[in-house]
Amino acid sequence: MINAYDFDKTIYDGDSSVDFYLYCLKRNKKVLLSLPIQIYGLILYILGIIEKTEFKEYVFSYLKRIDDIDKYIKDFWKINYKKIKKWYLDQKEKSDVIISASPEFLLKSLEKKLNVKVIASKVNKKTGKFESKNCHDYEKKARFYDELEGKNINKFYSDSMSDKPMMDISKNPYLVNKNTIYDLNEDREGNIKKQIKWDKFLIFIGIMYLVIPISIQLFFWYNRLISIPCIILLFIATYIVLKKIKPLTQSEYKKIFNKKKILFFLLFIIILNILSGAGGIFYQNWDYHGRNAIFRDLINHSWPVKYDYTNLSYENSIFGNGGILNYYFAFWLPGALVGKILGFRIASLFMLLWQTLGVILFFYYLIRFMKNIKYRYFIIFLAFGGLNVIGHIIMNAYDGLPITPIGSTHIDTSLGVFCMSTFITQLFWVFNQSIPAWVAVMLFLNSKNYKTCGFYFALLVPFGPFPMLGFLYLIFCYIIFGKNLDKLINFNRIKELLTIPNFFACISVLPIVFMYTLNESHKGMFFIDSLRRGTFERTLLSYFLFVLLEYFIYIIIINKKNYKHIIVCFLFFTIAPLFYIGGSDLGNRSTIPLLILMYILVLKFMDEINTTNKKIFMRQKILTVILLISFITNYNEIYRSINYTYIDYKNGFSNFSDSYQTFDTFEGKECAKFITNFVVTDNEKNKILQFILRK
Repeated sequence: MINAYDFDKTIYDGDSSVDFYLYCLKRNKKVLLSLPIQIYGLILYILGIIEKTEFKEYVFSYLKRIDDIDKYIKDFWKINYKKIKKWYLDQKEKSDVIISASPEFLLKSLEKKLNVKVIASKVNKKTGKFESKNCHDYEKKARFYDELEGKNINKFYSDSMSDKPMMDISKNPYLVNKNTIYDLNEDREGNIKKQIKWDKFLIFIGIMYLVIPISIQLFFWYNRLISIPCIILLFIATYIVLKKIKPLTQSEYKKIFNKKKILFFLLFIIILNILSGAGGIFYQNWDYHGRNAIFRDLINHSWPVKYDYTNLSYENSIFGNGGILNYYFAFWLPGALVGKILGFRIASLFMLLWQTLGVILFFYYLIRFMKNIKYRYFIIFLAFGGLNVIGHIIMNAYDGLPITPIGSTHIDTSLGVFCMSTFITQLFWVFNQSIPAWVAVMLFLNSKNYKTCGFYFALLVPFGPFPMLGFLYLIFCYIIFGKNLDKLINFNRIKELLTIPNFFACISVLPIVFMYTLNESHKGMFFIDSLRRGTFERTLLSYFLFVLLEYFIYIIIINKKNYKHIIVCFLFFTIAPLFYIGGSDLGNRSTIPLLILMYILVLKFMDEINTTNKKIFMRQKILTVILLISFITNYNEIYRSINYTYIDYKNGFSNFSDSYQTFDTFEGKECAKFITNFVVTDNEKNKILQFILRK
């Protein structure tokens, strides 16, 4: 029994034929003269006019332009021998066989270096013509039996399921993905390969989910001298990050890709997003008045969106002759492009699909992080939050107001300005900030890589400055205290930050960051303001209840493994809500990344019900009660959506909350009170602004 190995991307890190071509091109520029014939061959192959073997002959036609091919091969392996993977060198045996579709003239010299047998495609090294069939697919099997008659294969390794004929005649087949090896003994059809591809694809989609809107904003908002380089830097950073994605293990993929549970998650995610008001199918909450106005202006105006207030006395008194839409609107840009062609209503339905995709990606990354898929992850997501119902009862009793904790009442803000929004509240009210944060944070937590943390941080910046602050704090804690928050800072960790993806991505979003700095939002601290207004006692009570009911209750999950993560969360939850910028949203928006971390800690605590340990089991039961009470907040959101949709339908009203329509005018509209959160002055005195904006 012998062991057999495919070569390219299996035991060699890359494609040796491609590497050799690039090496020849670098050493001999005449190789470029073969490019037209290679392109011609590619076109014929794509059109199905020629087979793969003929196409390869077109590719290898460059060999005619090399005089001393043997010297080139010898020098090539001096440089590239190091790309033979260490795991193979560690287990190599003299009886090994390398069988590859690459040309034999290129790989044959490895027989002596590796002391193994090489079987490969017979290609004339002077003309590039094939002297036998391409050693691929079933031809590999035929060549193996021709040259090693009577031999049997114990182990066969390949990076591709195109080698299934070789796997079928092997006792133990293995699939190689970079340096990860998967045993195919119980997976002869290679489902693991499909799972790896789906995993890579979903991570790619998630990154592009953030990159595409940013690229649209850069391209259409800013001077091309600025936007084009920024987009190029962003895509270079993206490419490098995607190349570094590490796959999971075979057992982890098996747990994750459970079709029955995946269908459950998809169904409920779709239902939840429809109920949220996205697309106007169900009732839209108050925040949609402003969000629909932004969306309409993105659709109806040229980009960048500018407002002419020259003949409007009220608007002119605030912004002068003109204003510019300056909000974190990146989330809507793909839908706005659709709207420019098909109108607001179709674009709104597109945004329902876009939003649903974001939530699906979040759950996939969550499942990937947990390395399992369980129904309880979604159930806890639905329930997770603070004990707002208790806060509502206490504060309404304090203020002498009616106590109506269950029903259509929005109790997420029962403690006023102090609030930690639940996931359901975020989805129903501030989807444009929360969903990108969910995606970016979970991508980061899946990698926890200092070499890419700046990249993921930069991707979140255009979607919301408040979640960005919480994410920055989270990254800072991981940098200072290590990936498990169990170490102190060291310079090696700082050095790991200095990477192209981090640097390029952060540079690419600087024009957007500059625009944010122009907003004239009110800033302050709630306690100081309450002292001025004479409401300090009420504010102090509200804050105390917030600390106690919104997150201190989750002290029940603390243990030796997670206490540092909980402290990190609690510190931010305690401090951030004390301050405001432009309104009271700083606390409940900046805490989104930390809320995700707390949610994961709760999932881990409830991952396995421990009936053998009475103390832990009792804490799990108490946590279940806490989650049941916290679910009332989310129940109210869902109930209100269904109830108000029914009322609107019964009375013939639209489900769209769309009273503002546009920011072209805002006199007499409710949005006039906070218009500076959305619009900034288009002032010619600001030379930097005039330079960076697209004319």
